[in-house]
Amino acid sequence: MLTQRQVQGQRQRIDPKLIQANTLLQFSGLELEQAIEQEVLDNPALELEDDNPCSGCELSPLGCSNCHYAEQSEDQSLIHVAEPVFQELAYTFDPGAEPDDDDDFIGRICADVTLQEHLRQQLRNIASGTAYEIGDYLINYINGSGYLECDLTELLLELDASDEEIAEAVSLIQTLDPPGVGARDLRECLLLQLKYLADDGNGSRVAECIVSECWSEMVARKIQIIARRLKMKPEQVKDGLDFIQTKLNPYPAAGFRSPWTCGSTEACNSVRPDIIIHKTLTGYEIEIVANGYPALAINPHYAELYNQVHQRPSRRRMSEDARHIINSVERAEVFINNLNQRRKTLRAITKCIVEHQHGFLATGSRLFLRPLTRAKVAKMLSIHESTVSRATANKYALLPSQELVELDLFFQSAQSAMDVISDLLCAEDGSHRMSDRDIAEKLHERGFIISRRTVAKYRQALRILSSRQRYA
Repeated sequence: MLTQRQVQGQRQRIDPKLIQANTLLQFSGLELEQAIEQEVLDNPALELEDDNPCSGCELSPLGCSNCHYAEQSEDQSLIHVAEPVFQELAYTFDPGAEPDDDDDFIGRICADVTLQEHLRQQLRNIASGTAYEIGDYLINYINGSGYLECDLTELLLELDASDEEIAEAVSLIQTLDPPGVGARDLRECLLLQLKYLADDGNGSRVAECIVSECWSEMVARKIQIIARRLKMKPEQVKDGLDFIQTKLNPYPAAGFRSPWTCGSTEACNSVRPDIIIHKTLTGYEIEIVANGYPALAINPHYAELYNQVHQRPSRRRMSEDARHIINSVERAEVFINNLNQRRKTLRAITKCIVEHQHGFLATGSRLFLRPLTRAKVAKMLSIHESTVSRATANKYALLPSQELVELDLFFQSAQSAMDVISDLLCAEDGSHRMSDRDIAEKLHERGFIISRRTVAKYRQALRILSSRQRYA
């Protein structure tokens, strides 16, 4: 039988304020800027603080005796600067006129030139007629590495050309820049590059003979067989092989770039520090970088209306405008408090890191990184471990050595126990052999609490002999 009844219970729900606080805490600097800009646009009660304290003053700066801007104006009034003379340019806009390409600065921006376009520009200068048409068609079959990938037999039917005409077009393409382009296999590619270097006087006759006459032996690096076949000394063969490895490129088009391009055309992702650690005479000073976003404040007009609404005796029958004012102001207060809490949390976590990693900050060497976990930092600050994880995610710190590192670096096993054991034994003095117990004590000094048996296990994994066997 179906019945209805009421049951009272408790259910845990996450406060929206806590959700926003955790979200802001996890944001990086750029994401935080975007979140602040979006919140200022959405909430009319939130505004950016004006850097000019005299912006709302109705008095003139010259008439205000307590304004520091007046002092600047008086000092500047003693300096006479000639006003610049501007020449008015007559310009009439004609909607029916055609655009002038000379004044279109966007149209004059150079686009990236592809390999095919680069080859066609060169081919246009050295070929014409049928040779150019066939060569222009073959360029479409050159892959990103610079090799010609096509079946020349099928091209005979597609282009209705003879073998001699296609061979001439292929030869023309193989003379273009970059050297080695248009080859059909690796051997032909290397021969084209060797021929190019020989024409410039920088070639190697030995390398050319090895590639053309001893290709299979070169791949297997059979130096003695190559020397006997070419009637050369093994040293000459080695020099030729070194020339091939250092001077030739198996992917001729891999390093292609426009002639006027000085560097990489890809945009580099710049990283800005969220925290700056300064070295002072008394210790270290922590600065939480604002990353360009200004301070926030509540709109004075909304604050005044909010106070008027709260002074009313009853809030049950509240108009829609009053609810809008209350929601906007309280939302702005929560957002500002969460930003301040984010700054305090980052400062507290960084302070724990600085106190724990004095050796690393002083030397900059990662050998002095002490083991540190997020759980340990959370226990020291009496906060949850997830809070530490959110606060350190995608955050960067600028160290006193001007090195920019991720905060995750301090929570990694940057120098594991096995690495420390290897470093200790590499720097071991022959007159004093370090036993496993001595190594365990050294590890204890660096924060690795492991036993002697664990040290012996790590040492065996590193294939390092015991102290008795190392200098036996």
